[in-house]
Amino acid sequence: MRLAPECRACLLSRVVAEAKHAGADADTVSAALERCTELYDSRADEPIGASVIAGAVHRCCYAVIGSKDPYADLKVQDNAIAEKVVQDVQPMLSNVHDYIVAAVIGNAMDYGVAGHEIAKDFTGYFRKMFEQGLAQDDTEKILALAKRVVYCTDNCGEAVFDKLLCAELRKHGSHVTIVVKDQPMLNDVTMQEAKSLHLDEAADAVYHAGGGAQLGLHPDLYPPEVVAAMQNATLIIAKGLANYESLTEYTGLPPIAYLMTVKCEPVARHVGAKKGDLIAVLRHQ
Repeated sequence: MRLAPECRACLLSRVVAEAKHAGADADTVSAALERCTELYDSRADEPIGASVIAGAVHRCCYAVIGSKDPYADLKVQDNAIAEKVVQDVQPMLSNVHDYIVAAVIGNAMDYGVAGHEIAKDFTGYFRKMFEQGLAQDDTEKILALAKRVVYCTDNCGEAVFDKLLCAELRKHGSHVTIVVKDQPMLNDVTMQEAKSLHLDEAADAVYHAGGGAQLGLHPDLYPPEVVAAMQNATLIIAKGLANYESLTEYTGLPPIAYLMTVKCEPVARHVGAKKGDLIAVLRHQ
């Protein structure tokens, strides 16, 4: 997926928000915005995926504000919130389909999209959205391909729900490899959070995607163990917008199940959904 006209304002607003969250003073925030604006405008017309340019902009911001992980506190906070929510809502989950819906709802824990806010009462939000269900639901087709799954995580918080889904898939005979980010990017899961959440308890293997601090997934940067897992996979499960934006730029991959809450109009148009929809869609690329 390529940049859309709306991406510039959205991305630069995130630059300001993450700089302020990291405690940068007004001059540093202004410097980060100026540098990131120059970078975005210089690369916006390149024939490459939106996530490549957006990732470069975030890395530029991190360099200016002097932080390698400005969302570190929010990652801890969101994991703790999600673990409490799970205690309340797990009795609602009785089959693999329910766990898929739960994982999609968890994708709402995202700080990377302008105008998108995380519900303060996430348990209440979860119950409401669970009752609403999926607007696009390919779960039967997805599960039919789930013999060997590579599960690509997105945000902290939602990773607690991902762990439940991965455990449920294994219970039904799937071989599951979990892939997290190599280095911090937004509030995405890295090996550090994977260890703290004990994601290995729900998987046959846990790897990072390589490439350092990347937004989305980029097969040309995968380490050998992830390349092998992808080649052997019967299904890739990709969580969230950035993974969708990046993987849709590639062909020749195993079937991909995109699980996400649709949080912006460009992705909504591209995937054929409405902003706010919960979707689990299967794509053959």
